[in-house]
Amino acid sequence: MDEQDEPRDEPARSGGAQSAAGERRAQFRQAARLTSFFGVVFAVLFTAGLYLLTASPGPLVSDQALVDFYSSGNRQLIFIGGLYLIPFSAVAFLWFIAALRHWAELSGRPIDHLLSTVQSFSGVGFITLVFAAAGATTVIASSIDAGNTTIDPVLAKQFPYYGRVLLMVFGLRMAAIFVMSTANIGHRARIYPLWFAIASYLVAALLFLTASLNRVLVVVFPLWIVVLSGLIWMRAKRETDAAPPER
Repeated sequence: MDEQDEPRDEPARSGGAQSAAGERRAQFRQAARLTSFFGVVFAVLFTAGLYLLTASPGPLVSDQALVDFYSSGNRQLIFIGGLYLIPFSAVAFLWFIAALRHWAELSGRPIDHLLSTVQSFSGVGFITLVFAAAGATTVIASSIDAGNTTIDPVLAKQFPYYGRVLLMVFGLRMAAIFVMSTANIGHRARIYPLWFAIASYLVAALLFLTASLNRVLVVVFPLWIVVLSGLIWMRAKRETDAAPPER
């Protein structure tokens, strides 16, 4: 009796394995979509917010130019960039970090958990500095809208400059660590192509070793995120297309 039941159990076990494999592929595909989506959203919002934040006059302009800028409607650009686009981009980046880690775990490859922890902490550090930079840059415009009609040219120069230093110097250090740890994880697990790992090491070195307030340098990080998001999407699609059809 038991011998007759064994052949019947084999199709059931085979069907259960196929169902589990299909569910894993579906989760892998969903994680890839989430990672790619939040990566692109972060890149777009962060780049746009950075452009608006750096629209304020620099520290070398005259006092009258600062007064004219903050007395006009141009200060609304600072509001949009610092109070909306930059914070939303930071939230999108937080989701990107979580989705990226989930996607890597679902890839079925061994993941270095030490590097994964460094990746998460560096991402959170980057977000913290982004929020601080946005607050420092928008404090003068917020003060004026709150009813303070007196504009101190010294503070109007120092606060935005302080915000730029936080973001473009210290924030990019955290971004460099995030890039380096992500490249190391992907290279060891072989979930990224070799050319991307090498390019990531170069990007990390550039962000970590260069101390510049040029906003062009900051755009390197969101561009790297877009490339990574595209690779993740293509890999998930390729593995899904190569998978055998479910029965």
